[in-house]
Amino acid sequence: TKVMKALLAGCRSLTNCKPKSISESCISSSFAVHHFITTSTSGGSERTYNNIIMEATKQKTCVYLDYNGTTPVYPPVLEAMLPYLTDHFGNPSSSHHFGSEPKAAVNKARRSLLSLIQSVPIADLSSIMFTGCGTESNNVAIRLALLSSTHKVDKDGLLHVVTTNIEHPAITQCLNSYISGGLTPKITVTEVPVDEFGRVSSSDVIDAIHENTALVTIMTANNEVGSLQPVFEIAKICRQKHVLFHTDAAQAVGKVDLRGLADERNGADMVTIVGHKFGAPKGIAALYIRPNCLDENGRVNPEHGGSVLLMGGGQEGGRRGGTENVPYIAGIGRAADMLFEHGDRSGLEANAMHMQKMRSRLLERITTGLEESTGKTDISRVNGPLNADQRLPNTLSIGLKGVQSGRLLADIGEVVACSAGSACHSSSGPTMSYSAILKAMNVPQTFAVGTLRLSVGPNTSLEDVDFAADVIVKEATRQLNT
Repeated sequence: TKVMKALLAGCRSLTNCKPKSISESCISSSFAVHHFITTSTSGGSERTYNNIIMEATKQKTCVYLDYNGTTPVYPPVLEAMLPYLTDHFGNPSSSHHFGSEPKAAVNKARRSLLSLIQSVPIADLSSIMFTGCGTESNNVAIRLALLSSTHKVDKDGLLHVVTTNIEHPAITQCLNSYISGGLTPKITVTEVPVDEFGRVSSSDVIDAIHENTALVTIMTANNEVGSLQPVFEIAKICRQKHVLFHTDAAQAVGKVDLRGLADERNGADMVTIVGHKFGAPKGIAALYIRPNCLDENGRVNPEHGGSVLLMGGGQEGGRRGGTENVPYIAGIGRAADMLFEHGDRSGLEANAMHMQKMRSRLLERITTGLEESTGKTDISRVNGPLNADQRLPNTLSIGLKGVQSGRLLADIGEVVACSAGSACHSSSGPTMSYSAILKAMNVPQTFAVGTLRLSVGPNTSLEDVDFAADVIVKEATRQLNT
């Protein structure tokens, strides 16, 4: 307990923040970067590039631009967790005094998550099932959809699923297990291709639906290039066609407004939410399941016979055995509350505007720097939507022609933390091949192999962005000149 309280105190002292909004609470290295930039140029002489890297490493100054990989645990979130690691340690399933406060915390978190995805949160809190990660949520959503829809099998005993060719491996690898017959029922899958900007057409998705289609699963936002998919429209049409619709909203929560995505009338049937993507700890996620969606239109809810994955003590309304992780559940609930606690959309909008500004500054600084250092205007290429309304406000996927991103990341990784793609399924060696997402978007190989994914956060500063851009430009230029 003393260690955790000291950690919380340290978080606050580093950021000089009060537990109010994300922008006030996120751990940032900007204070260190500003100090480093000031001291490294003192004395009237400019440091060499190698000296900058060496000195920044020595001072342990590292700018974090990998918020799509994970976020820090925001101090108010940690503060909300602490009571359930100390005083309120009871089991929420217990009927005695020590179970009442943990049970109340779990139900409060369910309401908080519903407020993220519904215009008017419903009273049925059982629609939120807490899980251990986004992968579990996605796997369970697929399994529930298939097991409830066996009445739709075709003459060969197969069900059908519609998805895209840029989904997270938690979707694609799970579907592959059903395709191969390793899991049953066996299925076929239609992967609807995205366009050059990483977006799928809603009409193409709907056209891919067959009579034996049990599920349409489309991510809300792509984790590598930030493209937003038309999931609101797809959800509405799937409901009209009596086909279950699931969306993995892991990357979108906390960055764009998703209220209405899971509305009872025309919203998605299942939605994946992941805590560590918006300020909660790793190890906590949730799956929204629309009440009665697994019992409609000839479907038979497989959960009537108990959990389809983790059998045990009947927790989570019988859907998932295992004692609930109350501290982490309290944490994800607090992270959700932070987005709207100062008004209708003030926290979310302020953070989105700030992240968009930092993304624009980062792009401008990199492109201008490369043009000045190389004398060329065709060195960089943005991957993903050019229209800001069609992408996440924090995500910049930029390809650098003639640069090998694996080598660049290996050289700058101690001073700029970023990635070449998704942290969930990328290697980190200097010979990294480029991602399947970029291939699906037909990104030219010359740019794809030099692609960096830079994702800013609510408390990323101008000093962070300028420092990181300058380091990237200098290292890229060095590669181009060797």
